[in-house]
Amino acid sequence: MKKTITILDKIISKISIYFLVILFAVIIIGMLLVNSVYLYVDKPDFKINNSWNYLGIIMNLAWIVFLVIGHNWLEKKYPNKKYINKIMMLLYLIGEIIFLKLVPIKPFSDMLQVTDIALSNFKNKIEYLQVYPNNLPIAIVFNLIFRITTYDVFVLKIVNILCNIITIYFAYKIYQNIYQKENKMVLILGICSVSTFLYVNHIYNDVIYVALTTSILYLVTKKEQNVKEVVLISILAFLQFVIRPVGIILNIAIGMYYILKRQEFKKVLTIFSIFLVLEIGYLQVEKSLIPESEEKMKFPIWSFIQMGINEEEFGFQDASHSTKWTFADVKDRIVELGPFKLIKLLGKKQYWLWTEGTYQVQRYAFGVEEGEQFFYETPATKLVCDTQNSKVRKALEYFMKGQYFVLIVLSFIDVMIREDKKEIKDKKEILFYLIIGLFCFYTIWEMKSRYIYCLYPIFLILATSGIEKIKIKKERRTSENGKF
Repeated sequence: MKKTITILDKIISKISIYFLVILFAVIIIGMLLVNSVYLYVDKPDFKINNSWNYLGIIMNLAWIVFLVIGHNWLEKKYPNKKYINKIMMLLYLIGEIIFLKLVPIKPFSDMLQVTDIALSNFKNKIEYLQVYPNNLPIAIVFNLIFRITTYDVFVLKIVNILCNIITIYFAYKIYQNIYQKENKMVLILGICSVSTFLYVNHIYNDVIYVALTTSILYLVTKKEQNVKEVVLISILAFLQFVIRPVGIILNIAIGMYYILKRQEFKKVLTIFSIFLVLEIGYLQVEKSLIPESEEKMKFPIWSFIQMGINEEEFGFQDASHSTKWTFADVKDRIVELGPFKLIKLLGKKQYWLWTEGTYQVQRYAFGVEEGEQFFYETPATKLVCDTQNSKVRKALEYFMKGQYFVLIVLSFIDVMIREDKKEIKDKKEILFYLIIGLFCFYTIWEMKSRYIYCLYPIFLILATSGIEKIKIKKERRTSENGKF
C-alpha cells in the first residue's frame, strides 16, 4: 500500500510541476500581448496591450527591486526585531482605515442583500436566501458580528481589515513552516498588494474565506499537529466550506497532502468525521432559518455550469440563471457547441480568468454606478465615481495588473527551479494542489476573476521563494566569478 502511494505521489508531483510551469508561462506570455479587461456592464472583454500596460509592468519591476533592497536593509539593520512586523501591520491597519473613510462605498448587489438580512436579524429578504441558500452562512456571521459589536456596516469593513492582516500574517507563517526560516518579504509583498488593500470595501464572503484558508494551511504545514490542532483544522475546514462551497477544493488538497505526503490516514478520517458531523448540524440550522417555498427557487448546479459554457460571454455570468436547467440541457449545449467551439470557449474563459489580474477589485472597492453609491462624499469619491473616465481607476488598473504580472513571473521562477529538500517540496505541493484544483473547477463552473482572489497569499509565498532563489543564484555566480 505504501509503495503504491509513493508511486502515485511521484506521478502527481510531476504532473503538478509541469502543469504550473505551463499555466504560469501562458499567463506571462498572454499578459505581454493581450489585456483581459472587466467592463462595468458586468462583462469580460479583450483588448490589445497599450503603452500603459507595459508602463505598469516596468513600474512594478522597479518597485519589486526597491522592496527587495528595502527588505535586505531591514534584515541587516534589525535582524531579530519582532516589533518591525508589528509596526508594518499597524501602519497597514491605519492606511486601511483611512482608505475606508475616504471611499465609504455603500453595499450593492449580493453585498446589499446579505447585509440587509443580517441587519434585520433575518426578518427582511428571506426569499433571497431561498434562491441563494449558499449565502446563509455569511449572513449568520455578519449577524453575529452585529450582535457582538454594533449594527453598522462599517464594522464589517473593519473585520475585513483584520482578516487581511490575518491572511498576510499566516502567509508569512506558512512560508516559515515550509522553509523553516523567517522571511519578512512575504509581509512586505502582502502589505504592498494594492488589489487586496482595496478589497476591504467588499463586505461579502471573500475576505473572511481567504483568512480561514490561510489559517488552515498554516496548521496543516506545521511539522506536527496535536489532537487540538487536528480538531481545529476540521472546524476551520467546515467553516470555510460553508462560507464558500468551493472550499471543498482545499479540503481535498488537505486529504491528498496527508495521504500522499505523510500517509496519515487517521488524521484524514478524523477531519472528515468532524466535518461531516458539523455539516449535518448546519443543514438543520439552514432548514430552521430558511422557510420552505411552494415553488422551486434554488438554482441547481446545472444552472452554474450552463453559464460556465455560454459562448457569448465565454463562461462569465450572463443572467441566464434558471431553476429549470438540467443535466440534459448541459449535455445538449456541449453537443451543440462541438469539440472545437467548446475548447475555444474554455480556453478564452481560463485565459481571461487567470490574466485579468485585478480580481475585479475596482468594481467592489469603488462601485459601478455614478449615483448615490457612497455614504457621503469626499475628495477621493469625486476622483473614482466615474467608471468610464476616472484617471485614478485607470492608473490603478494598470498598476495592479503589473503587480499581478510580477508575482506570477516570480512564482514561475520558483516553480522552474526545483527544491533540493524533500520536506520543502512536499509541503509546497499542497499549495500546488489548490491552484490546480481551482483551475479544474472553474473549467466547468461560471467564472469571475474574483473567484481566484483566494490564491493571492499562495502567490505571495511562491513569489518570495522565487526572489530567494534568484538571490541564491546571483550569490553563487558572484562566488564562482570571485574564485576564478
